[in-house]
Amino acid sequence: MPALQAQKVWNLEECIAYAHDNNLQVKRQELKARAAEHDYDYARAQTLPTANAFGNYRFNKGRALNYDEYKYVNQSFSDANIGIESRLEVFNGLYNLNNIRSNKLSLLSQLEDIEDLKNEITINIAGAYLQILLNEELLKVAIEQLDITHQQVEKNEKLVEVGNVSRGELYEIQAQEAKEKANVTKARNTLSISYLTLMQYMDLENEDLDNFKVDTSDLTIDDANPLRVVDSVYSDALQVLPMVRSAEYNLESMQKGLSASKGLRSPSLSLRYLYYTLWSEISSDPLDPDNPYIWQDQLRDKGYQTLTFSLDIPIFNRMQIQNRISNAKVNVLDAQVNLDQTKQTLFKNIQQAYADAVAAIEDYESNLETVYSMQEAFNYTEERFNVGTVSSVDYNIAKNNLTKAQSDLAQSKYLYIFYTKILDFWAGVPITL
Repeated sequence: MPALQAQKVWNLEECIAYAHDNNLQVKRQELKARAAEHDYDYARAQTLPTANAFGNYRFNKGRALNYDEYKYVNQSFSDANIGIESRLEVFNGLYNLNNIRSNKLSLLSQLEDIEDLKNEITINIAGAYLQILLNEELLKVAIEQLDITHQQVEKNEKLVEVGNVSRGELYEIQAQEAKEKANVTKARNTLSISYLTLMQYMDLENEDLDNFKVDTSDLTIDDANPLRVVDSVYSDALQVLPMVRSAEYNLESMQKGLSASKGLRSPSLSLRYLYYTLWSEISSDPLDPDNPYIWQDQLRDKGYQTLTFSLDIPIFNRMQIQNRISNAKVNVLDAQVNLDQTKQTLFKNIQQAYADAVAAIEDYESNLETVYSMQEAFNYTEERFNVGTVSSVDYNIAKNNLTKAQSDLAQSKYLYIFYTKILDFWAGVPITL
């Protein structure tokens, strides 16, 4: 894998493209599709004639058959024969045609499975990427709150020196600062873990975590796509999602497989061509028996050709064909259930994502009001704290309430962005930020 350039900044599209190119599950699925392509090529080749050459060389001793006179002779001699044979299935109940179609549809299903796997990777990458953006914002909140508290610590240290503030008040603020330092450390660790998660989804191995950075431009709620209703998303998803197309192709493949199996009940007509010639050590030229009958002349003179039409009519084959048809019917039913289940699961996922998006935007609107109220409350408390009319305990409570409200606002914002992006992605819109 290519090494990362120092401090390369990845955007979402680059992360997704890299994951698609390097994911081992995708590579395995591509190999499965290649095997399905080989099966398709093999099925098409079954419509071609076969051609095989053969040859035999024998040493005879004692009582052996002389093919020239077609009688047994009691002597030692050598003989040989060579030939070529070709067979062609002229008609076999449309088995080959339906088998070709079945294998082609199976190949198409495998190709759609590759795209479906890439879609899963895309969603995972998008979720991990947005988690980084959220954790970056939470880290900023934690650092900002720590800076404010640190300023209060420095201010109160000076006030303690002149006797305007008790040491107890200073200790309370210092304890708050220590707590917020721990919060910053925790936020940094959480951010590092989210970077690691994205790297793992990308299969970005042997890279320095410190050198892996993504574009962390701030997103607003306006970056989310308009929320679409469930039925609209579901209708589009049925047309574009590879998971649905794969299940549909699989059902059609099983149906063609059933038709192929039923074709085995029909009579089959085949054509056989044979060219055969032989040589014998004891053969004599019928036109010149006194001279040696050389092998080149024998092979030329003794050659013959046959063209045979064979008609096979299945009457009873110990339930072999019927069992094959019965299993093919089961495969069709299973493929139909799989398609229905795929659509059902898709609809449930869309319903859930829509409900989560609605909940997220409602939380965001509530949290937006909460942040405004908490900011006003904190500003008022800070003013009173600075003049000594509010204790450090009340100040810390107001400050912690503001921090929590800011964190909740960020989380609801990114959740809403994520779910709207996913809903549009299922409807065929690429995920971009």
